[in-house]
Amino acid sequence: MGLIMPVQAAAIGDGLLLVEDTPSLQMLYATVLRKAGYKPMLASSGAEALSKFAEFGPRVVLLDLMLPDSDGLMVMREMLELRPEARIVVITANGSVNNAIEATREGAHDFLVKPLGDIRMIGAVASAFAELRQDVSLAVDEHSRNDALERAFMGRSQAMQQVHNRIAAVAKSTAPVFILGESGTGKELCARAVHLKSARAAQRFVTVNCAAADPEQLEIELFGQAGQKSARGKAATQTSAGAIARADGGTLFVQNIQSMSAELQAAFLRVLQRASYSPVGDARQIKVDIRIICTASHDPTEDMRAGRLREDLYYRLFVIPINMPPLRARGEDIHLLAQHYLAQIAAEEGKGFTRISPDVQELFLQLFWKGNVRELINVLRHAVVLHQGETVTLDMLPPGLTSLAPQTRPGATAPETDPFAGLTMAQIEERAISAAIARHGGSVPRAARELDIAPSTIYRKREQWDKS
Repeated sequence: MGLIMPVQAAAIGDGLLLVEDTPSLQMLYATVLRKAGYKPMLASSGAEALSKFAEFGPRVVLLDLMLPDSDGLMVMREMLELRPEARIVVITANGSVNNAIEATREGAHDFLVKPLGDIRMIGAVASAFAELRQDVSLAVDEHSRNDALERAFMGRSQAMQQVHNRIAAVAKSTAPVFILGESGTGKELCARAVHLKSARAAQRFVTVNCAAADPEQLEIELFGQAGQKSARGKAATQTSAGAIARADGGTLFVQNIQSMSAELQAAFLRVLQRASYSPVGDARQIKVDIRIICTASHDPTEDMRAGRLREDLYYRLFVIPINMPPLRARGEDIHLLAQHYLAQIAAEEGKGFTRISPDVQELFLQLFWKGNVRELINVLRHAVVLHQGETVTLDMLPPGLTSLAPQTRPGATAPETDPFAGLTMAQIEERAISAAIARHGGSVPRAARELDIAPSTIYRKREQWDKS
């Protein structure tokens, strides 16, 4: 999904270098960056990257750590030796997060984990430029920010209007925000919207996923690490900045906070209480000014009651909730979103699709959309990649998709036939539970009370559905 933040491309010039050896990914990333107003130089190997870095002196580098001819870490070190002021954002595969952590210790500005989200990548690049203090040329004006948010949060449904109103109400505050919603509903997009509407919009938006690293790595990622002297007694390396330091003056976006260890939750709570932190291996207390936004795909109250989330930390963070509605609750917004993403995907794939047929639009209104907006995007990408034409038709959709639709769209008169005909008991159960959760704004405990079952039963079943 893409919240693309327009910037003044002329001011950015050729200050960005993208180093990615996979041609399809290089083209995709470059397209996203260009839509955001950047003009990236491209390199496909370590040697080419170093040559262009030395010749053109880019200020920001997006660097894949897995290169065909050299170690990405070595390339980064050489770049920082040539120009220590450069900001390097490293890219790594999901199974190689340790390399990215090592890169941040050695001076990388930030790291991204594949598959890259548009918002995260553009946010990291924008953050790197902002840190270079090019405030005038790189500032995003209020009109552009509002325009970007309108495109990202398109929709006229009552459910989305409530989200818009809540964002407008909380953005100017510094109170913590907790965004709730099913997977794929756009919780990170909502968090960035709060940031961009706030007085901190010109500062950094830093993301930490607590479920993506082990406790020791997560501690360093959050707090940074003090410099250490080498074995030969040379001068200490510079302290690596953690997410808390990088978010100073801006917003820290924390995903899956219940995945923090109890000890790390206690340390994070002290940051909130004292407005200061200590890098790992350093006893100093460093003042910090951050706004916290958290997300969860289920009710954090249950995590607190189950002991996964400290009670005192819960009450510090669960101040202002925002519920992101599931796609099935957004009615005609589905058509607007589908048309928007069809145009975006067609441009990325170099195809000529411009329309969605009426019968496909009708089907989209009937589907349950378990994966929400992310699933909608995947369905459209399937059609665009595998077919040619201007109009998406039923025969272009993934096999079996039409069989998942009920006999009537929501709110229509029920037919004489059994609405559960053709469904297994597991499918009926999943629909009933998901519908109850949607009716209660994403609250599993309230849905459980309506269905007269334990909340733990719902969580267990949702885990099974996610794996299926």
